[in-house]
Amino acid sequence: MIAPSIEPAIPPPIAPSVAPTEVPLSRFEACWLAEAVRLRELAAGADGGIGTVSGTGMGTGSGTGSRTTAFADEALPIVGGEEAWLLRRAAAIARDNGMLEATLAWRRRAALMLGLLCVLALLSGFSAALGFFGAQERAVNVVWTLLGLIGMPVLALLLWVVSSLLTGRVGAGVPGEMWMWLMSHAPRFGGGTNHAAEVAVVRALAAMTSRSGLARWWVGFITHSLWLLVIAACLVAMLLALGLRSYSFVLETTILAPEDMAGLVQGFAELPARLGFVVPDTEMVTAALAATQTDASSAGLTADLTGSLTNGLAAQSEATRRAWSSWLVGGLLIYAFLPRLLVWMFAAVRLWQLRAGLALDISLPGYAELLRHSALPYSPGVVDAAPTIPLPPQVAEIHRVRNHDAVLLGLELGKDLLWPPARLATQRTGAGGGGGGFNVTEVVESREQRRSAFAQLAAHAPARLLLACDARLSPDRGTLGWMAEVSHHAGELRVWLVSPDTAEDVAAAANREQIWRNSLAAIGLGPERVMTTESAAYAWLIQHD
Repeated sequence: MIAPSIEPAIPPPIAPSVAPTEVPLSRFEACWLAEAVRLRELAAGADGGIGTVSGTGMGTGSGTGSRTTAFADEALPIVGGEEAWLLRRAAAIARDNGMLEATLAWRRRAALMLGLLCVLALLSGFSAALGFFGAQERAVNVVWTLLGLIGMPVLALLLWVVSSLLTGRVGAGVPGEMWMWLMSHAPRFGGGTNHAAEVAVVRALAAMTSRSGLARWWVGFITHSLWLLVIAACLVAMLLALGLRSYSFVLETTILAPEDMAGLVQGFAELPARLGFVVPDTEMVTAALAATQTDASSAGLTADLTGSLTNGLAAQSEATRRAWSSWLVGGLLIYAFLPRLLVWMFAAVRLWQLRAGLALDISLPGYAELLRHSALPYSPGVVDAAPTIPLPPQVAEIHRVRNHDAVLLGLELGKDLLWPPARLATQRTGAGGGGGGFNVTEVVESREQRRSAFAQLAAHAPARLLLACDARLSPDRGTLGWMAEVSHHAGELRVWLVSPDTAEDVAAAANREQIWRNSLAAIGLGPERVMTTESAAYAWLIQHD
């Protein structure tokens, strides 16, 4: 018999701890990382090819290149899988170059700063209410108190509604703008050591939310949330003060008659009364007015007047005090809290809809090149699929951007062409803003100049971008592709075909004009977006939005 071998006891393996970068991501965060990787790869340029983000100085590990290569060689589904492939590729790259860590750090800072703003909103509401109910004589001017508590919230809500109606898009609001300003400057202080990754994720968030419409609704939702906390704190502080202390209520007026004041009080309480709040009757209003309208001439001294006022306040019944308390609480609840709550709910539903419908636009520069360069292997279920000719890149549709300025950019113009043209060089008043002004850039020729111009347009997208091209040259594939890329960073793109005035040059331009028009039409620029005269270019640049 062979004795069984006795093996030394091996302790069970210790389960590896989950790294912070392996936190499950929501779909919003996955799209956010994909946008960050796309922008970094575009900024890196075409020198490094696909996946050059690993070579931009942002990487913290050595496995970025292998991950990128693995995803470039991975089987890409023919239908319906492009977005999932892009998201997985971006997540893998972001784990290596520090973008994922920067995203999680940004999320923690955002929650911290939002929490601080919430605490500030609660303290503001409490202090505002206690400021009206903290008087030593415990005499509360009901109209002045109510207007003081609901005035700012109601005015802020009206301004938000009016600005949204006038501009055609939802407003942000001061509290939300404050939070957005803090988070926009978050990479400049605190955080990790990978500053480039932090800046990249912040820019990607701004680009993605602006393009999808999430930005305004997101910031608006934060604004309404903070205002709700302010009003709720006012209500709680008012209820605590009225529940724990005894107050008397007065009305003061110089020019209004008692019956007029009674009409205002009861008219204001018409909506609260429908929800069961008690409304002071005419006798209560008259008594509150009489408490402060003591005949000072018969009193003679200030002390006598104060004593007369104190006696009038002490004569108020419990029913009168409860009626005025109900009038105050009902007015704040109906006219300040409930309207803000309804707008907050609408913003929350709209924000949820936009986040649920968030998807990658695979036609954007960066995504399109990746999908075009990725090999499409054989896929089960597709037998002898006919090869398809890839379509040329398409220019973006006309869309709204935040800026209202215009830019004239020269693209590979001949040395004999005057740049900028005399008329366009002397009519640049108001450049960079509204009022019919426009910017004229230098002629873009080299790859570096194209890369620099693209980065400037991506950072400050103009409402109108006019590309001036030499009509004597034939359009090449690189020029057309660059036009399609920059069109995503301008509200509207048009092309101006420029040629000298000599007969020989005019004839050469006329021979190639139809080639230009056909090539531009192939990428989505119809004849209405192609110009051939300086006057037409000038008129389009100075037009108002």
